[in-house]
Amino acid sequence: MNYIDLSHELRDKIPVYPRDPDFILKNITLKKDNYSMFKMEGGLHTGTHLDAPYHYMENGKKVNELNLNSLIGKANILEIGYVDYHTNDLHHENAQMIKNKEIMIDTIEKLPDQLERIIILKTGWFNNWGSDDYFTDNPYLSKELAKLLVENGISGIAIDIPNVDKQDKSRIHKILLKNNIWIVENITNVDKLIKDTYQAYFIPLNINAEASYVRAFVK
Repeated sequence: MNYIDLSHELRDKIPVYPRDPDFILKNITLKKDNYSMFKMEGGLHTGTHLDAPYHYMENGKKVNELNLNSLIGKANILEIGYVDYHTNDLHHENAQMIKNKEIMIDTIEKLPDQLERIIILKTGWFNNWGSDDYFTDNPYLSKELAKLLVENGISGIAIDIPNVDKQDKSRIHKILLKNNIWIVENITNVDKLIKDTYQAYFIPLNINAEASYVRAFVK
């Protein structure tokens, strides 16, 4: 049984969203201690992470309050049809086509009539991870697409972009989170997703907070 890992490795000084705290991961033990212990500092919206409703909803659920059943299940793979998922040049014409682009319903190739509980959206933007523009020029979800997801009663969405919203906006977050739809941002390796559906796993920490690092994978 082969699993596809959709998570970025958490490592010291991993790229973070503008104005977010730096992520620090250090071995704090000495050689004389004869064992290793690492210290971790940073915001919870680092790397592949999950946003729970409490992120924008004062009375929303925190990560530890999410139903585990909602985080595991069959997932539709939705993709933008004109993107070359193997291109990692931000200035390539394919990257330019999705740069700062609003993802509309008619942008999606092969949109099923009935969606599964989990949606994985492939934009190809993950190839630009580590570039200066990754966090600022990403494509983002349209209001009509967000409302379609709500109408279909999905549990969660995972995307290979750093933000479901345009930078410094929050409309899409609020539409999804107020309807108890969790959001996983910064997934990777979506070029390996060649089937229409997978069994998906988005496993956060049991943490009393608005967000969590996630190990995301499918089979």
